Amino acid sequence: MGKLIEIEQDLTKIQQGVILHGCNTKGVMGFGQSLALRSAFPMIYPPYRSYCQIANKMGRNILGRVVEVQIEDKDLYVLNGLTQKDYGVDGKVYADVNAIERVVNHAADFASFLKIPLYMPKIGCGFGGLKWEDVSQIVQAAADKHGIDIHICNKPVVPLD
Repeated sequence: MGKLIEIEQDLTKIQQGVILHGCNTKGVMGFGQSLALRSAFPMIYPPYRSYCQIANKMGRNILGRVVEVQIEDKDLYVLNGLTQKDYGVDGKVYADVNAIERVVNHAADFASFLKIPLYMPKIGCGFGGLKWEDVSQIVQAAADKHGIDIHICNKPVVPLD
C-alpha cells in the first residue's frame, strides 16, 4: 500500500527520481508547471512538441499518453503526461480525469520499476481546473496498485501576470 506524501518542494529542483506533470495535446508548454519544467529542463520540450504535432497531423487521440525524457545522464526523468486536449486560464475544466488516471499509473509503474521516487504537482488541479479532493483518489489508487509512495509537491508556481 502506497502513500501520498505532500511536501514543500519545487519540482525543478529535484535531483533524482521521476517527475510527472500534466500537459495539453497541442504541443504548448506556455504557463504553469509545464513552463517551469520546460525552463529548468529545456530538453523535455522538443520530443513532446514533436509527438503532439505528429499525432495531431495523423488525427490520433493521444490523451493519457506519456512522453518520457531522461535528464542528461542522471537518474532523473520528466514524464510529460498528456492530460488535456486544450488549455486556458479562464477557470474552465480542461484536464481529463481518465487521462490523469492513465498517466499517473504509467508514472507509478515507471518509478516502481526503476526503484526511484515519484514526484508530481496536484496534477490537473491548477490551470486544468479539477479539484484535488477528486484527483487525489486517483493518485492514491495508483500508489496502492504499484506499492509506492507518491510525493505531491506543493511549492507554488509563479502565477500569470
